[in-house]
Amino acid sequence: MDLLAKMSSCRRRVFTVIFLLLFAGLLPSYGYAPTLLLGLYGQEFFSGDQTGQAGIRGSALLSWRVLMGESASLSLYGRSIAEFSPLRSGQFYDSHTLALEALVRGEGRRVSLEGGLSGSGYGTFEDQAPYLRPDWRVSFERLGEVTLTSVACSGYYLYEPFGSEDALFQGLTAGLFMDPSIRLRYGMEILAGWEYWTEQDRHDLLGSLNASAGGLIGYFIDWGIAAEIGLRWPQNSGERNPYFSLHTDWAWSPHRQVSLELGAFARDDLYLGPATGVESYELSTGFDFRGDWTPNDRLYLVAELSAACRFADDPPQERWSVTARTGVEFSF
Repeated sequence: MDLLAKMSSCRRRVFTVIFLLLFAGLLPSYGYAPTLLLGLYGQEFFSGDQTGQAGIRGSALLSWRVLMGESASLSLYGRSIAEFSPLRSGQFYDSHTLALEALVRGEGRRVSLEGGLSGSGYGTFEDQAPYLRPDWRVSFERLGEVTLTSVACSGYYLYEPFGSEDALFQGLTAGLFMDPSIRLRYGMEILAGWEYWTEQDRHDLLGSLNASAGGLIGYFIDWGIAAEIGLRWPQNSGERNPYFSLHTDWAWSPHRQVSLELGAFARDDLYLGPATGVESYELSTGFDFRGDWTPNDRLYLVAELSAACRFADDPPQERWSVTARTGVEFSF
């Protein structure tokens, strides 16, 4: 069997596993009517290392939640996206997400068990290689009148059949969040973790501190901002990677039929050598915009625009991309 046949066979296996797990998880939803959203879009993608490419996107989103007694609930979220690019020799792309959460509540406390699966059998429209990533999280939360404290253990395994990026991650998270009113919320979270790159036999230690805030302005504007500072420390070398990131989002619904959303991000990475000198840096920034209009809460007309750019002292690492998309969505 030649290389192309092996790649095709591996793609089919990854694609089949994703869909079997996705639809197997959807079967219990017969108890309550789920929320189903179907979308069809036309899009154009531009980037610095290739010519623009037109495409067609189809998407399906399903969410479902059911109460189990007075103190427990079960929720499910699934999304699949398929994209087709006629200008790239009819290239097909896909991405899929499945998330399941079981929540148990008690007096002043809450325990959550979460499991998820994301992946792609043919690669994504933005040139991400095929991958499969299961993840998990167990968290305990204590609820006060306006405070919430949480401790969680989480992890994931990233599998790339055609690359060398397979990785296993495990981490512990502790957080404190305040919600004094409907108009203001803020909190802080600290993470300590370990990541093992299986094909490179590389061990990394990770740590980060995240601060966030958000709330309402009036009755129609929702805002949020989060800042994170962190460090990745590979144990097989003397290199270190400190970083700082900032993300903000804004949503405005001036009318029941109109919704506007805007998000922006920036991340600065430094790569320090054994002598603690700055060997290289990367600065990434971008934004996402979405607007939709509905005449009847069933049919939505959608327009989206996103752009991202990376600056680096190593020119081959610099890149940019712009995606424009418009289409319709149907809610059932």
